Amino acid sequence: MFSLSSHPKPGLVLFKWYINLLNSTLMIHHRYTVGKENIPAKGEKYYIACNHQNAANDAINIAFAYPIDYLQHFVVRANVFSLNPAITAFLSWLGLMPAFRMGWEGGEALEENYRLFDKLAVRINQGRNVLVFPESGHTQGHYLDPFSTGLVRMAFHTAKYNDWKEDIKILPTAHHYSDYHDAQYDFLWMVGEPISLKPYYEEFQEHPYRVMREVTRRMRTTIQNMMLDEGEDHYAEKDFLRCSALNPATMKDLPLPEKLAEDKVFVEHLKTLMDNEELITLTDELKQREQTLGIKDTMMAAPPSWARTLAWGVLCLLLLPLWIVSLWPHIICYWAPLVLLKEDKMFTNSYRVILSIVILYPLFALITLLVMGLGWGMWWQAIVWILLWIPIGKFCWWYSQRAHNVFRAVRYLTHPSEIKVIGQLRERIKEIINIENRYKKVV
Repeated sequence: MFSLSSHPKPGLVLFKWYINLLNSTLMIHHRYTVGKENIPAKGEKYYIACNHQNAANDAINIAFAYPIDYLQHFVVRANVFSLNPAITAFLSWLGLMPAFRMGWEGGEALEENYRLFDKLAVRINQGRNVLVFPESGHTQGHYLDPFSTGLVRMAFHTAKYNDWKEDIKILPTAHHYSDYHDAQYDFLWMVGEPISLKPYYEEFQEHPYRVMREVTRRMRTTIQNMMLDEGEDHYAEKDFLRCSALNPATMKDLPLPEKLAEDKVFVEHLKTLMDNEELITLTDELKQREQTLGIKDTMMAAPPSWARTLAWGVLCLLLLPLWIVSLWPHIICYWAPLVLLKEDKMFTNSYRVILSIVILYPLFALITLLVMGLGWGMWWQAIVWILLWIPIGKFCWWYSQRAHNVFRAVRYLTHPSEIKVIGQLRERIKEIINIENRYKKVV
């Protein structure tokens, strides 16, 4: 299924194995791939297209849907290559390639991209695939920005580079996250049917711009149909309601692919109601009241009890010393991005992977060895502790979430008057949404 005609160097394989190990344990709870049978067979030449929501995390998670020893390339914005020469060399070693934009890099961008297209054609002919995000930048939620024709232009350039003798394909894919900002999220990668460019070759040579627009439109429609596209209009209100207990799928323990299917039905229903000013006003008020109180809407459908809350509180107190120990180095790895990222929260998990796993984990391991080994002569203890960082890190996150849930439950139980107001708001919103009748119609 996968083309393995070109293998990375052992150092790169080892580095990818390390990143995948930590990303798949500390960051991801469960990974799904739907449509793997659509991935072109060994020897076929293709580009991968995907929606772009979660910054560098998108490329990382798609890359690890393939075998570790598979060589891939990723087209990214050229400005990330201008930080310093060492970072540029490192990014190139990882397989990243810069795309230049007229609006950012100026008139030289066009000439630079011609050279890039030639390099991409060579890589494709070597049996590697190339991942491109046609939106040119990541969005701020579950919606799709307009596509540029850059990817289609690259693909046709590769076909021309091969004298139109090879069938170059574009593989439309889409991804979905159970949560953008928290660790231990579920990730879903959906693979659509490849788009063969060969039927377009003759027409492209006569009407290139018309063909590029047509293929881009076809690619975008395929991706949009696979993903959760809530649209930008009243996005905050729709996404809040989708994640609330007012959405029947929220209270079900469903695998992410099944939950996505139900969420899409719910969101399409909401889109028909977004001209209702009362719904928008009530949703904003409900969201604000629940955030101020510090509770989740799911608690309104499954209220906490004092007995259960106290039991969890006691358990958290008993485990508190172990959690304090687990904070090294995870307090920085998990929570530093929340402090550093004030403007673009979509980078949160990308920073956790890139900053923490790539830089801070190795650095803290060295510090731990120096302090415990050289300083206290506890070499074996230091090594064992470092090897246990993955399960300790998962416990650190689990404990933090449980403790936070206890806090939410206490807030819920000690504010009955506010809970009553929230309940009244929810009942009115439920009447407007009328989702039960909607589901009856669907069934």
